[in-house]
Amino acid sequence: MTSQLLDGIRVLDFTQFQQGPSATVLMSDLGAEVIKVERLQTGDPSRHVGKRADGFSQYFHTHHRGKRSIAIALRAPEGRNLIYELITRVDVVTENFKPGVMERLGLGWDELRVRNPRLVYASASGFGPEGPRATATSWASVAGAAGGGMWANGVRGDKPYANVAAPDPDQTGGMIFAFAIASALVARERTGEGQLVQTSLYGSQIWGRAPAINAIANGNIVPSARNMPISNMFTLQAQGSDGDWLFVGYITDRWAPMCRALEREDLLSDARFATLADRNANMDELRREVASTICTRPAAEWPIRFDAEEVPSTLIQDYPMIARDEQAAANEYIVQYEDKRFGSLTTVGSPIRANGAQGRVKSLGPELGQDTDALLEEIGCAAEAIARLKADGVVG
Repeated sequence: MTSQLLDGIRVLDFTQFQQGPSATVLMSDLGAEVIKVERLQTGDPSRHVGKRADGFSQYFHTHHRGKRSIAIALRAPEGRNLIYELITRVDVVTENFKPGVMERLGLGWDELRVRNPRLVYASASGFGPEGPRATATSWASVAGAAGGGMWANGVRGDKPYANVAAPDPDQTGGMIFAFAIASALVARERTGEGQLVQTSLYGSQIWGRAPAINAIANGNIVPSARNMPISNMFTLQAQGSDGDWLFVGYITDRWAPMCRALEREDLLSDARFATLADRNANMDELRREVASTICTRPAAEWPIRFDAEEVPSTLIQDYPMIARDEQAAANEYIVQYEDKRFGSLTTVGSPIRANGAQGRVKSLGPELGQDTDALLEEIGCAAEAIARLKADGVVG
């Protein structure tokens, strides 16, 4: 088997919860060695989210599979010195603490780049490194509200308690974070110099909504919390005869193919829908016509027909449907994994394929501190020294 894209890259990962760990698990799936730095006794707070009676936390293992764990007291001078030794042996440091925490621990960019001039230092914050809220506390739902996700769901309209889809800010933020790290690694290889990269949940949310924000900011469309008009796009949600929902979307040139897929060529000669302007003006009637046809067959039969005419469509899938979806399984986006502790599990795989091979799930997340001894031995600690560090509460 060919080597993976990130074989040989080592990451010292201080991130916790989801935004940062979702980035570093992507790197782990592609071959990077990710060393997770955790606090003593409790570890990453996400270890305890949704924990089952047998100790399994799907939330934790989703974002920490394939990683190693070292448990260490960062505020202890001796613990910090151990981190300094590890810094000389890694390529990347990642952190998503509240701004200023790493600096107070003696682990900021200025301190660490002296110890490893080729280090990529990646920092993910809530609101970004500049501006009046640079040091503000944040998490995913806060960033979603700030970045437009709540408004788009109607929170300022007829749904005052609208929410943001739970994984959106953290997972989007994680992808942007991972891209920033990968770009910094490329730059380091070209220049030989370490790199500082900074991203934020808020910035990632704004990027994800760039087309709509740009359109509004430049006067192209009138802001509306619901049903924001886009001049060349038609979308429809309709139920099939079995009650499942179908989503259909077409750009301007897909009008005739859509009618063919529906076997509704009569719509092509209907004066109400003759031009794009006519279709936009009579959108409610057009949607009713299409929905009246879709409801004559089970929803799952329609994507095959639309695919043949190159019209975008899909079943509107809930999470259980995705977990058993043939398309997801074929691409290893959903995989089966056997674990000696928890048995057979279904898990989301890597979304990245390189040189014909999918990023792979190597293992579930580590036990707290399971690699502490091995990592300390790597930096020259003898067994007696490790035993003393544990006794003194420096490592675990």
